[in-house]
Amino acid sequence: KWLSLPYFLWPVLFTVVPAVMMILLSFLSSNGMDFSTAYFSLASFERLKDPAILKALVNSLYVALMTVVFCVLLGYPTAYFLSFGPFKKKKLFLLLLILPMWSNSMLRIVSWLRLFSTPLFAPLHALGSYWAVIMVSVATYLPFMIFPIYTVLEKMDRGLLEASRDLGVPAFKSFLKVTLPLSMKGVYSGIIMVFLPASTGFAISEAIGEGKIRLIGNLLEAVFKQNNFNFGSILSLLLSIVLIALM
Repeated sequence: KWLSLPYFLWPVLFTVVPAVMMILLSFLSSNGMDFSTAYFSLASFERLKDPAILKALVNSLYVALMTVVFCVLLGYPTAYFLSFGPFKKKKLFLLLLILPMWSNSMLRIVSWLRLFSTPLFAPLHALGSYWAVIMVSVATYLPFMIFPIYTVLEKMDRGLLEASRDLGVPAFKSFLKVTLPLSMKGVYSGIIMVFLPASTGFAISEAIGEGKIRLIGNLLEAVFKQNNFNFGSILSLLLSIVLIALM
């Protein structure tokens, strides 16, 4: 049992303690993390009435939802053909999917920024648009959708599909009745892994959106840069509650 102690301490230190700190800071007025002059205050809650917060939250959920939809539409067929296709070197294809993740995420975002600035994309006015932010988000988080689905499909008992064929079930109906239901666990995992970073991130919307598309992550970044940990904690708690409810 003592070998499990580090795994127990990890969520306590990096999940429970930060959550307690956020709740505590939400009801205080302090200078950052300096509690020497802190006092009880609900002033930060009054700022939640700002319409910009609701708009940023709606923008975040919209971008995250569209990112998830496109990632499912692109990721599921990719994972399916990798798992069931006649590929002799599946690991090579998986490596090609992983390779972009080996580079710094900001480097990839800046690369998209430069690409959208080229004469090819200039007439489309991509920068500062929702579709460009969603497109880059999909390109960034797509592997997080593919790999959970691929893992579940690879572990699926192929004998079930053989039995379905032996019973004369058409291929597409067999997919709907056997493959799809058994792979939904991977889809759910992929949705969570894509939705959470897509709804809380700020780098893509800041660079590709050129500051015109404000997500909740952008507000959080700005608030914490101002050393306003109290209001930042309230926003973080609000975002956590919304995301937990959606999950």
